[in-house]
Amino acid sequence: MPNPTSSVRHPAGHVISLDGETPEEAARVLRKSAQLTCLLGMTFVLCFLAGIACFSRSPRLDASEAELLQYYSSSGQDLTLLGGLYLLPFAAVAFLWFIAALRGWVEHSTRTIDHLLSTVQMLSGVSFITLVFVSAGAVTIVSLSERLTAAPIDDTLVRQFPLLGRTLLIVFGMRMAAIFVTSTAKIGGREKLYPTWFIYGSYAVSAALFLTATLNIWLVVVFPLWIAVLCGLIWQRSVHQYKTAPSAT
Repeated sequence: MPNPTSSVRHPAGHVISLDGETPEEAARVLRKSAQLTCLLGMTFVLCFLAGIACFSRSPRLDASEAELLQYYSSSGQDLTLLGGLYLLPFAAVAFLWFIAALRGWVEHSTRTIDHLLSTVQMLSGVSFITLVFVSAGAVTIVSLSERLTAAPIDDTLVRQFPLLGRTLLIVFGMRMAAIFVTSTAKIGGREKLYPTWFIYGSYAVSAALFLTATLNIWLVVVFPLWIAVLCGLIWQRSVHQYKTAPSAT
């Protein structure tokens, strides 16, 4: 006779328990894992969007020299410093923890994991984090230099560093985000963790992030919005599993 608490794959998405663990205990662990994943994911979303919003008042790439000098000699650059030195780095750290929590939630939900896709997911996420840090540094270096030194503002550097930051985040960072979206959707599709519409929608989002060639800063909003939807689905699934845990016995 099989042990009622042994490891089981349930196609309907019920809680899977291990030896010596009741379904109620397994559901509680899974719910805590989902809560942590959603908390970290939404922390990333809010901090990342707030950081991007701080750059919305930055001078355009084709701004005149007078506009650049006026901006970097005014208090308007305080928002640039806030976004680049605090919000974006904090968002990157939250995303690092989110990657780890998401992997843990997948393991708790399925008891199996595709190590190849999981590795691709992790490395693309870490690459995205690295590009966020470098981009934040490039965008804020002029403001920080103006604030901490008495050196005159160089018109060439004022244009090149923000352009470098945008290129790293929008062009290269979003490509790494696209790989993260694809690998996450692929893992979820194999294990039936997410609905079909989300899987195919994720592939469309990934294609848009990877193939779109633009320096429009608002393109990066697509990725955190996708993360927010993912967190909503994880939370919804955890609530359903917690409610149906007694029936899993």
